[in-house]
Amino acid sequence: MKSTLSLSLAILFLGSTSASIAQDIMPPLLPWDGKSKELLVDKSHKWVTAFELSGRLESPTYTETMAWFEKLVNSSDLLQTKTIGHSEQGRPIQMVIATAEKESSAEKLSTSQKPLILIQAGIHAGEIDGKDAGMMLLRDIAQGSKTSLLDEVNLLFIPILNTDGHERRSEYGRVNQRGPKEMGWRTNALNLNLNRDYTKLETAGINAITKVINSYDPDLYIDIHVTDGADYQYDVTYGFVATGGYSPEISDWLSTYYQPQVDQALEAEGHIPGPLLFAANNEDFTEGNVAFSFSPRFSHTYGDIRHLPSILVENHSLKPFEQRVLGTYVFLEQTIKTVGAHFNELKSAISADRNQVKESVIVKYQFRDTPADSMEFLGIASKKVKSEITGKEYVAWEGKAITQHIPNLLMDKPAASVPVPKAYWVPVEWAEIISKLRIHGIEMELLTEAKEVTMELSMVTEYKLSNQPFEGRFRFQSFELEKESRKVMLNPGSVRVRTDQPLGELLVILMEPESVDSFFQWGYFHSILSQTEYMETYIMEPLIAKMLSEDANLKKRFEEEKTSNPDFAKSPREIYRWFYMQSPYFDRNWKVIPIGREW
Repeated sequence: MKSTLSLSLAILFLGSTSASIAQDIMPPLLPWDGKSKELLVDKSHKWVTAFELSGRLESPTYTETMAWFEKLVNSSDLLQTKTIGHSEQGRPIQMVIATAEKESSAEKLSTSQKPLILIQAGIHAGEIDGKDAGMMLLRDIAQGSKTSLLDEVNLLFIPILNTDGHERRSEYGRVNQRGPKEMGWRTNALNLNLNRDYTKLETAGINAITKVINSYDPDLYIDIHVTDGADYQYDVTYGFVATGGYSPEISDWLSTYYQPQVDQALEAEGHIPGPLLFAANNEDFTEGNVAFSFSPRFSHTYGDIRHLPSILVENHSLKPFEQRVLGTYVFLEQTIKTVGAHFNELKSAISADRNQVKESVIVKYQFRDTPADSMEFLGIASKKVKSEITGKEYVAWEGKAITQHIPNLLMDKPAASVPVPKAYWVPVEWAEIISKLRIHGIEMELLTEAKEVTMELSMVTEYKLSNQPFEGRFRFQSFELEKESRKVMLNPGSVRVRTDQPLGELLVILMEPESVDSFFQWGYFHSILSQTEYMETYIMEPLIAKMLSEDANLKKRFEEEKTSNPDFAKSPREIYRWFYMQSPYFDRNWKVIPIGREW
């Protein structure tokens, strides 16, 4: 039976392309004939892209993409390319700089009177719409009728951030996505997801983009993706941290100026813009849309905690590749116009958020007690069908437009916060932590000679690790902490990191154990959980006798512990452990997180 099934599948796949297989199993489409099709050039055009040349069905390889950009850049004084890093497999990660200014260095662009927009495509390399849209847009700026877009802004464009994932190409990539014909892979060559890496910085791509953000200091950051999940009418969904974030003035600017103008431009070109959509139940949107509070491991929330206006674009995977790419083009072009027209207001918002005085930082959000007002939802009709394979029902989308009013479930209620200390101390031996803080762009003071410092430390009293790795790391499933003050001798090379700095809130998120994206919760201090010195019973017996004879208070506490805890009184092992912990031989650094707070 197994060999017959395998043969049948082989015949099926050999006799049909992946595109036709995907069309056979995809939900039916709503018709689309948007005005944005006028953005396409003829196949005979000198600067036609591979996307246009293929009938809007394909996206070029890494080599083809970079060769095309090299020719375009060489043809125009408005464009330059810069290598911002190298992937795990050694591929250059390229950035295209588009500017009408005479100098394009990071120093000049970061201090320019024009706004600087950073656009990133291919962080999930199968979701590649942004690359092909960017190619068309830069072609039209450099060799077409849209040069004037650079009168008001400067651009940084990364066509492929996850270059290795991009080249893990196949016609059998994302089965729930309508094109391109060949798609790259979500993760990098180490199977790490770049859009879970913004705090821990373990991938070449995110290290590269973080350095770009630090050196160029952009005024807006756009990260372009394609969705998974349910069917609906919207083709371009996007969002930002509207509530429950760290940059309220920026959020207000995005809601007041940016979103209305971008939505209007998309609608005028025949697209249907919408908010980020995460169904409470993917089979039934009437249960509500969940507006998650993403942690700073994600691009747009990392930008929010840095007070960098950041947009997450999620084009709808069930819409045709052509429709998604053209929608992205319209989105990017209007972004340039809006930022250029309202840059003064944007600068004021960024400045206000960067100069906030924070006595505490929220490290966890939860859902509101009651849903927000309902939202109008442009959905697709569905029905439940009983499976002949499993006997259970599944949802089938019918390709018919419907309008519903659904709850909007907001996850923006503070659930936990921590007070902000004056500074953190990191011992020199934890060099990896110091290095990551530097890459983030966090300022620090370096000790040049040994110094004794009084600091507050957190001790792990109870913990349970997850039994499954996440992004290659075993995170904490639960833990409990106690805090204590002690004097610590720090060696040269240790650092003092003050919280009164532009990235102070990011610093707190990285350093405080309660934060879901802290270095502690990502597992960078697992070595402190190992006890390396132990007791021997033949030594503990005379030691305990000596301790009891010399310390009446200790004897009293021992009797109280036995009385209050019968299990303890019956366990020789726990009794020995209790005395060992009272002795000067016990390791005082065991389970102590080595990040000190200065108050």
